[in-house]
Amino acid sequence: MDGILLRQAAADDLETVWIMFKTVIDEAVYYPYDEHTTRGEIEHSWINLQNQIVVAESGGRPLGAYILRPNQAGYGNHIVNAAYMVAPAARGRNVGRLLGEHSIIRARELGYYAMQFNYVVSTNTAAVQLWQKLGFLIIGTVPGGFRHRDLGMVDVYIMFLKL
Repeated sequence: MDGILLRQAAADDLETVWIMFKTVIDEAVYYPYDEHTTRGEIEHSWINLQNQIVVAESGGRPLGAYILRPNQAGYGNHIVNAAYMVAPAARGRNVGRLLGEHSIIRARELGYYAMQFNYVVSTNTAAVQLWQKLGFLIIGTVPGGFRHRDLGMVDVYIMFLKL
């Protein structure tokens, strides 16, 4: 996409990434974290510079970000896990696709064997369709695994891509 810069996050980006993440959490339709999730909890697992964090921006304005980290420790660390967030104002502009494509390339560069998403809410059809277009397979379903704000219990997918 023209005019969008993807770059490795620096320490001074963590606040911006947290704000985007919190905005997405508070929508209660994409992630299992609830409104009581603290920045400290998210920093422990996701928003920290031990993980690969890439920010998408245009004109200095953040549009989205993704985070890569090993899905498991030890003998499971050859599979990468990821989280994506697109600022609400940037949705519908293919920012998610750009982040997804970039993260797959980056995961390959880092030497990962595969990418696995442990928790894709089935009603997030834009994300499910995007991941399938990028080659991901649904390898499992957790029936009623997510309490959707508006729809109640909906399924969660486990998605996988061999890199």
